[in-house]
Amino acid sequence: MKRVIIIGAGAQATVLCGVLSQAEDVSQILLTDINPARAREIAETNPNGKIKTETIDASNVERMTARMKAESFDLVINATIPMFVRQVLKAAYNARINYLDMASNEIYPQPDVPIEQLAYAEEWKQAGLRCLTGAGGDPGLTNIMAKDAVLQLEEVDSIRIKDYGVVESELPVALWSMRTYLEDLYLPATIWEGGKPKKVEPFGGREDYDFPPPLSMRGRCYFHDHEEAVTIPLFCGKPVRYCDFKIGEPDIDTWKFLIQGLGLMDEQPIEIGECRVSPREMLFARIPQTATPKRQAELYENGKLKSRLMLVCDVDGTKEGKRCSLRLWSESPDGGEACRWIRGSNDVSWLTSVPASIFALMLLRDQVDHIGVFPPEVFGPGEIETFYRGIAEWGIRVIRQIEAPAV
Repeated sequence: MKRVIIIGAGAQATVLCGVLSQAEDVSQILLTDINPARAREIAETNPNGKIKTETIDASNVERMTARMKAESFDLVINATIPMFVRQVLKAAYNARINYLDMASNEIYPQPDVPIEQLAYAEEWKQAGLRCLTGAGGDPGLTNIMAKDAVLQLEEVDSIRIKDYGVVESELPVALWSMRTYLEDLYLPATIWEGGKPKKVEPFGGREDYDFPPPLSMRGRCYFHDHEEAVTIPLFCGKPVRYCDFKIGEPDIDTWKFLIQGLGLMDEQPIEIGECRVSPREMLFARIPQTATPKRQAELYENGKLKSRLMLVCDVDGTKEGKRCSLRLWSESPDGGEACRWIRGSNDVSWLTSVPASIFALMLLRDQVDHIGVFPPEVFGPGEIETFYRGIAEWGIRVIRQIEAPAV
């Protein structure tokens, strides 16, 4: 029987606990957070007895290490915000426990290090440990979709990934960390062009894209600071000439105006009366925190919240010497459906944490054939098929569309 420790009791943990607690080979989940009330609420929405809660500060490597060593855990899942990646990763290594996370905080922190987790690759490999990084929805599912397409091509010209979400709400609501979202919108993005990384300006690469069903709508997207564009070309197994990641939503241009037009993410303090405060501090003080499981359930059940997320991956290249285009996209429950599957979840946490849960189960069941630090696009056909079967049990499918010139 397997035992898991989860660091962070936000939106993703609701789904992680819901999925993993239903696995027969998982006997216990220790859910931790600096806010014990959040962890307890998640445990209360899932009363099967496998989930225990404790208070842990994700910034304190020594205390996390000591707690991880105090009992025998088989996997550490980092479900905190990205700023704590290095701390949780170090604690897991110190305790010699396999590790999974869903995002990075730093793109090219060093010239030869695409994401910060890869700075520790050699020591994890020498220790015989597994660190599966970027293993959520995007990155995660998107990386698998890209690798799926790459395996069908002989040469890869371009990989273009898009994340588009639609939210209808009577009240301001955050379905995941709005702070992380705004920080990524504000930062320059990195794309892969001409076989190397390239920095591009925030809100660049504007594109109006026709999304397939069940969205069935045209939506505007922009370059976004994300891991896929720098890890997929390096780890998918074939040379890639171009790769980018874009994000969009119906209100994306409103965020562009607030960030670029009004400067509400600027860090330089300004005078307001007798006080000095940065616009960023003010904005972060006013944006809503991620809604609690109970609050989300109330909003969905009362018809005050509707939401749906889609991930798309377009890959162009050659097959059998001819041009070939592949389009893969996610088909998954909307927010209300997700909340009925696991109370307190939403479409974003579902499309992020169901894949993370399946990746976690694959690690626990020794179904991953890699050691060291690696992203999901290193997976081979057998691993990809196991992953697809796992997410399908929770209502997530990847639809494939192939367009090749007529012979």
